[in-house]
Amino acid sequence: MTSRILLTALGAAGLIVGAFMNWTRSTQGTHVSWHALFDSGFGGTTDLVQSIGGASILVGLVAVLGLADVTGWLTRLAGAIGLVGAVLFIIQVQRSTDHSLQVGLWLALAGSVLCIAAGLGGGSRGTVIVED
Repeated sequence: MTSRILLTALGAAGLIVGAFMNWTRSTQGTHVSWHALFDSGFGGTTDLVQSIGGASILVGLVAVLGLADVTGWLTRLAGAIGLVGAVLFIIQVQRSTDHSLQVGLWLALAGSVLCIAAGLGGGSRGTVIVED
């Protein structure tokens, strides 16, 4: 259980801290529109709710909320959503000619992988084996 808490905390920290770091062209994740996941326009935004960084923060908080459940399915789900989002962003950056990947994205990606690993460490819910 201790390793699950530690991995979840590190993963959520990666997702949340990564949101405030540069993702592409020296632009913080909180200033990159979430439309950058499927559109190569990479429109900027000042609204945290409509940014990739805002989504990353939300996924990190959901991963921490997953600690309330013994099975870890919510932490795994949060990690998987973060992983899919990072891959979609990487695809759009690679399609673009004037963008590059920066440290914030890599930190969020590592945090997503840690959340998946933490969710896999979940136990069973009250299974009792009685032998006669």
